[in-house]
Amino acid sequence: MLKPVRTIRLFPSFLEGIVVTYHQVLEAFKEGGLKGLLRPRFFRNRKATPVVMDLSSITIPTDVLRDSNCKFIELKLENLVEGNLFFKSFSRGVKASRNLKRGWRGFALIQGDLVVGDIWCVVPFEDGIPAAHPDLAMLGITCGAKDAYAFDMYISPVHRGENLAAPFQRSLQAALKSEGWCKVYGYYWDDNLPALWMHRVLKFKELPKRQVSRFLFYQKADTIIKASHLA
Repeated sequence: MLKPVRTIRLFPSFLEGIVVTYHQVLEAFKEGGLKGLLRPRFFRNRKATPVVMDLSSITIPTDVLRDSNCKFIELKLENLVEGNLFFKSFSRGVKASRNLKRGWRGFALIQGDLVVGDIWCVVPFEDGIPAAHPDLAMLGITCGAKDAYAFDMYISPVHRGENLAAPFQRSLQAALKSEGWCKVYGYYWDDNLPALWMHRVLKFKELPKRQVSRFLFYQKADTIIKASHLA
């Protein structure tokens, strides 16, 4: 049963991380196991490929979502507080409120009032402070004054296989380009084949690969391969 996300009223900020983890565990059991939950927290020598898209070099059609019945919107705190949107994954709703309160920007694909997918980005602050996110140190990326970093794209499991990922990314790029941002950075894990092919289909430029080991809050990352470039 879908529940309206009213996370700002229900959970103080210091509890949101606990609530997210608790519901992720419940959702993992419902989907058949904890492997998908544990893997992002425990791994050794996993390869990641940072990528960048020069937004000035792309032309994005206005009807990029024409083959779906989805609408692209920016998420706002008031949408979550007032319960105007529904998340099938409760943990994504709690994470959305936490991210927005951190000053990160969220965008969503919606069907009616149902959130089909969400994606997040950080941009430099108005006073010139560069964009900041824990991933950037791992990836060896420093964002410039007109650069954004996009991360944590999620599409609801029941809507995977509907060819939404690439149009979703393009919609985000269109929104950032319209605001005057010049580049958007991101990354994918090399063993995540759908993500790999999506980034290559969209012709992201690949930056030097990183070899990452992680154990809960401990993380180590090293550059392992010279940059490769896609045409």
